[in-house]
Amino acid sequence: MAITTERTSFTKDIQGRYLCNNLAEVDAWKSAGGRPFDFIIVGGGTFGSAIAEHLWFRQKQSGGGLRTLVVDAGLFTVPEHVQNTGIQGFGDPANPFFLDENLPQPEPPRNEVWGIPWKSTIPFKGLAYTLGGRSLYWGGWSPRLLDEEMSGWPANTVADLNSRYFDESSRQIGVDEANDFIFGELQNALRRQLFDSLSSVPGAFALDALPPSPLLKPGADPAQLLGLTSSGGLSQNDLLNLLKLEAPLAVQARPPHVGFFPLNKFSVVPLLMKAARTAASDSNGNDSVKEFMVLPDTHVLTLRSVPTAAGTWRISGIDTSRGPIDLAPGGAIVIALGTIESARLALASFDATGLPTLPLIGKNLIAHLRSNLVIRVPRSAISGLSPAVNELQTAALFLKGRATRPNGDLIGHFHLQISASGGGNTIGAEDELYRKVPDVDFFDQLKTSTDTHVAIAIRGLGEMEPADPANPAAHPSRVDLSARTDEYGVRRASVALTPTQRDQDLWAAMDAAMQKVAAIFANGQPMQALQSNQDGLGTTHHEAGTLWMGTDPTASVTDGNGRFHHTENLYAAGPALFPSIGSPNPMLTGIALSRRTGDLIMTPPAVAADAGFETLFDGASLGDWTMSTISNQPGRDDPGSFRVRRGVLEARTGTDLGLLWLKRPTPPRYVLRLQWMMTAPDDNSGVFIGFPDPRNEGYDNTAYVGVNFGFEIQIDELARPDNAPIHRTGAVYAFKGPTDGPLNVHPVGEWNSYEITVDGADITVALNGQTVNIFHFAGDPQSPRRGLPSTAQDPRFIGLQTHTGRVLFRNIQWKSLEGLVA
Repeated sequence: MAITTERTSFTKDIQGRYLCNNLAEVDAWKSAGGRPFDFIIVGGGTFGSAIAEHLWFRQKQSGGGLRTLVVDAGLFTVPEHVQNTGIQGFGDPANPFFLDENLPQPEPPRNEVWGIPWKSTIPFKGLAYTLGGRSLYWGGWSPRLLDEEMSGWPANTVADLNSRYFDESSRQIGVDEANDFIFGELQNALRRQLFDSLSSVPGAFALDALPPSPLLKPGADPAQLLGLTSSGGLSQNDLLNLLKLEAPLAVQARPPHVGFFPLNKFSVVPLLMKAARTAASDSNGNDSVKEFMVLPDTHVLTLRSVPTAAGTWRISGIDTSRGPIDLAPGGAIVIALGTIESARLALASFDATGLPTLPLIGKNLIAHLRSNLVIRVPRSAISGLSPAVNELQTAALFLKGRATRPNGDLIGHFHLQISASGGGNTIGAEDELYRKVPDVDFFDQLKTSTDTHVAIAIRGLGEMEPADPANPAAHPSRVDLSARTDEYGVRRASVALTPTQRDQDLWAAMDAAMQKVAAIFANGQPMQALQSNQDGLGTTHHEAGTLWMGTDPTASVTDGNGRFHHTENLYAAGPALFPSIGSPNPMLTGIALSRRTGDLIMTPPAVAADAGFETLFDGASLGDWTMSTISNQPGRDDPGSFRVRRGVLEARTGTDLGLLWLKRPTPPRYVLRLQWMMTAPDDNSGVFIGFPDPRNEGYDNTAYVGVNFGFEIQIDELARPDNAPIHRTGAVYAFKGPTDGPLNVHPVGEWNSYEITVDGADITVALNGQTVNIFHFAGDPQSPRRGLPSTAQDPRFIGLQTHTGRVLFRNIQWKSLEGLVA
């Protein structure tokens, strides 16, 4: 489709037009004989964009062909973090607000993109309806969760985060690089002053008890990372501990030079742009095969859920404000909206289904307790700070703490984010400070810094108490469905967020620590308080927990991989998955979980063989499987192929019959088990058994060795060419139809199971646990070698057919019956 760039009175929307698609382009595959999307990501905010780009990248690594669609209610607004672009007019709303019952729907946005779609007991700041979501606004603080903050998380998830995904996430967003835009005397002096008096801060972690700084690489010099020219009398261990006070900021930068100020606060929109533009180039502009698309200005109303024969639920597509969108059979849906809206969508979609975990969805709503203290102190209060340094300097420090009761019982965790500015009256300092300061909320207060005074902002963040897994319904904070509907007729969320007594105790302990840190920086000199307050709950955009992970389906909403319990292909991404929130900003953990879930969607864990059986396909590679061949002559036909994708074998149809066969001889007597899925009603394939080595029979197309010397257990619901039982699913093709039991074939998009027993001349076929075909082979005069047992002198083999369409296979395993009583 030709691209037409829209114009307004002021702009030409080149970036938006080249990044985004409309529904007609999304549906182009329908008229072109293509395929729907394999992954639909609901939400183009921070974590939806992160997991979408990761899935796209991983599928390109595995050969391409899988399609990803991102659907978001917002529009494209800016290509990167707002602090990278300079002062704009659509910042985070200064004040939270209620959903106004008296305003028409949809409600007008605040600050261009900010709206709130739910009813609540407290005011919220709401959602940024824009591609990139909160990643365009966040401060960049990215500390890691400590193990003790993840004590209720699935053990495998925690192990993966610690061994791999925290590091990957840190590299992706830039936390593992030194804060080279925050350096100099102010940073060094404040850090040393806090370090020297740290033991006096109530609840502060002893630095020796904390893990190493993410800035520390093997062989790195901690003094150099700290920007110090000498150790200042500190030991090597002290220097390593000093690094732990450095702010873990997701900012990549280089020291500025004339005419260039290359700050780069992380946001996810560049990820979307890279994937969409690469996909457009790869497809040569053909929307019907484009592997990555972004559909903005589209509200997802509900998921289309289908009950399966296995007693689970499968998602077949989504219903949107612009119309329905199908999911490819075997595909996956990821809910990646904000924590509250993700829970609302799940509740609205499963409201009438009887999903076992439905009563748990929306419970365990948690957020951060947040306090602010901004002070202004004389420059002379900061030990070692030279009065001759007048240019604008900034500083950023991080302090981890925990609150306990007098008896030693843990109340909870908190941390302090410390930002400071000095010498703010230099030319151009305002915009420079706006770009530099991590917490832009304190921009106005930090502007009060001068050559004689330093402004210091201390922000405390503490964890809210999570629900008791044994009784989540007792938790006072939750997301339910409201009786009120939105402009599309879908029930809104109703939100209750209420602090517990434990939360209040933690808040008080955190505030006491903040006051002590302020006193350390004042150093006995006059201290002016510019701001001192506790933020209201719901003002941090850090809500979490409503779709929490767990190993027990009766006590959690999703499993340790982020997949909803009792569903086959529905996942979540973002802080909604957190069983507990800890004190860190959820960005680093949310990105890490998105990468992990994306990897598990692309490469599911291998399924263990049944008791007594041996796995024949590991889900990761073809291994001992090989494709049949056609003589290499000009004009010869294509036998198709099989490739490994997402843990399954996927058949690609050619222009002639093809056979993927296992180069391991079968036992003489055995049971073969496998699962298969049709992706379209006219799919045609089969499982071949009992044929000799295709390479030794002199065939131009070696696939026909299976046809002429073995047996095909048919997969074809159209029973071509004549609708006869001997050509239908479950038949021993051309010999006997599936007439020995009820034929229960699961529909397109669901897995079926075959159990094929080969015992001499007897073949028994069970489909989905029901015997459908009992066949005794009495010989074939046209092919005397058909049906012979597998021996060392004349080994026999199994294979999978390419014929018509795209059939999927997995969980292939066998068990020898030798040595068992016949």
